[in-house]
Amino acid sequence: MSDKIHFVTVGSQKGDENRVHIFVNGKILDSESPVIKVFDRGMVFGDGLYDVIKFQDGNFIFLDDHIERMKKSANFFGIKFPYNLEKIFEIGLELATMNGLKEGELYLQLTRGVDVIRDHIFDDDYEPTFVEIVQPVRKMNPEIWQVGAKVLLHPDLRHQFCEHKTTDLLPNILAKKYARSKGAYEALMFREDERGKYVTEGASSSYIFFDGKKIIAPKIENILPGITRIKVLGLAKEMGIEVEERRVYLDELLKMKEIILLSTLSRVLPIVEVENFKFKKGEIASKLGIAFKDLLSSHLEVK
Repeated sequence: MSDKIHFVTVGSQKGDENRVHIFVNGKILDSESPVIKVFDRGMVFGDGLYDVIKFQDGNFIFLDDHIERMKKSANFFGIKFPYNLEKIFEIGLELATMNGLKEGELYLQLTRGVDVIRDHIFDDDYEPTFVEIVQPVRKMNPEIWQVGAKVLLHPDLRHQFCEHKTTDLLPNILAKKYARSKGAYEALMFREDERGKYVTEGASSSYIFFDGKKIIAPKIENILPGITRIKVLGLAKEMGIEVEERRVYLDELLKMKEIILLSTLSRVLPIVEVENFKFKKGEIASKLGIAFKDLLSSHLEVK
């Protein structure tokens, strides 16, 4: 794939605020342009990967960590990764400028490419499809970090590749939809072994728990090694808080002093209700929230 970027000037229709400039396979186009082919394997099979990175003031937060994780997944699935970190940054910055955004989210999508006809079997010489989008950040009520959020239990119905951010997200979508339809912020998903039901993660988030002495985090076994999770657990260790990674069973939840949700969008979010059981917004969530906010600020200062 050529490393050259072709800039195609396509203005959005007047009054249509949802149209933005996007990058697809070497070209910057209008988001309404018909650029994804019908037989793209990401479309017909979910044969692809994605990531979401926070953008602010000319910087993509922890971009190197996200790209490194995405490259590892691409290598695992045998999908060619077409651009390096510098080029992805350059493209994203150009999109943010063209879309008039000082704050937003960079969405990356990589698929195995386009079939001649729809077929489960793929050849090794496919050219990948690579997409970049910089869109406005999804808004959250800032009060949620002060009052905390509610989550609902939901069975984890996903595949066995959850350590990778694949585009096969239907179970996540249904879990998130269920939670929101019941007035909750997120789902807390679980699987089951011979011991009982244990926590995996959220539909688009990670969870950690504080038992009064140490932080307990579900270990990375078919769950995503979230970038926010990695950073927050590192901060906890720097603060002298013991961190244990193991399976956390649902019958342990009522013994936990704090439950904390982590994600790129939600950052460090205290959970104050699981189903009908109440929890307090504790000091650990507050301390980690402040430390993570400081980490983000320091990252923005170093460009």
